[in-house]
Amino acid sequence: MGKRKGKKQYYSGAGKKGKFSGQKKMLTEGMAGFLITCNNRERETIQEAYNVLNEYADKLVGPEIRKAVPKENEKENKKDPNDVDANSDEEEEGDIDDIDAALEKEKADILQVVNTKEERRFTRVDSGANNCIFIKTTLEDPCSIVSSIVEDVSVNKVNKARYILRLVPVIGTCKAYDKNIIELLESKLGQVFPAGKEVSYCIIYKCRNNNQVKQHEMINTVNEVVKDKFTDATIDLKSPDVCLYVEIIRNIFCLGIAKDFFKHKKYNLQEMVKEEQDKASTTDEAAKDTQDVKEEKKEGESNNAVSDKNESKEPETSTDENTDNIDVKTDDSEENKVND
Repeated sequence: MGKRKGKKQYYSGAGKKGKFSGQKKMLTEGMAGFLITCNNRERETIQEAYNVLNEYADKLVGPEIRKAVPKENEKENKKDPNDVDANSDEEEEGDIDDIDAALEKEKADILQVVNTKEERRFTRVDSGANNCIFIKTTLEDPCSIVSSIVEDVSVNKVNKARYILRLVPVIGTCKAYDKNIIELLESKLGQVFPAGKEVSYCIIYKCRNNNQVKQHEMINTVNEVVKDKFTDATIDLKSPDVCLYVEIIRNIFCLGIAKDFFKHKKYNLQEMVKEEQDKASTTDEAAKDTQDVKEEKKEGESNNAVSDKNESKEPETSTDENTDNIDVKTDDSEENKVND
């Protein structure tokens, strides 16, 4: 009997042979985009995020335009106009039915998007953490899109999200090492702290799937860079102008920028609309209570009317009973007289 295959040997290479192997894009350095948190509904959250981001990107930047890039086979199959044989073949192909040509043209137009090599402006990448979604973008300023979304949801009370909890723009990512973090901060924070302008800030720190990075060390590193490079910046922990949203996922450092972070419910889209929903529910409950009170009053009035009628009828019955008793008594007296 032959030896049984070990589990390690049996499963080796299974990932390479998988249908979707090599297709998953991971969160790496040099990216910008949006960090989104959800509550166990990641697929619905991703679709909702695409819809919301595309809606506001169309308003601020314009619709997405994708240019088709021909494949190498298509370039090789292009014919030289000076070739005599090619021209004769084209004349023969002109006799083909017009319907087939129209169908082929329509098919080519439909597959034009598939043949493009240009990257989409919003692409989901795997963050490596549960309930945490990162959507990469090719746009230069993701903060403007998030600020317009937050303005509509927080100020105008327009509910845009059902599954998205927190939405934070990320202006840069790098490896979670001191050297790389300092380089990223020096290159990106110039747009946050303009020269000659006092801007208050605070640091929000979160760490996922990493136990090597310490919170106090990371906060000290960020503070040192801000103090050295941007002397006009001041620290304000209660109501800062800007929050430096530092999130470390596995071995990737993400730098997010959130203006008026505490004023806008920490960029939680659900909490922004919750007050309005609570007000609506309280008004509905108050309206129901008033209706119930009115109905109770009507029922009480009707019951009082019925009781009044019953009271007016009761003395008539009592008088009848009294008369009957009188008649009986008179009959008894007559019987007594007869006996006498």
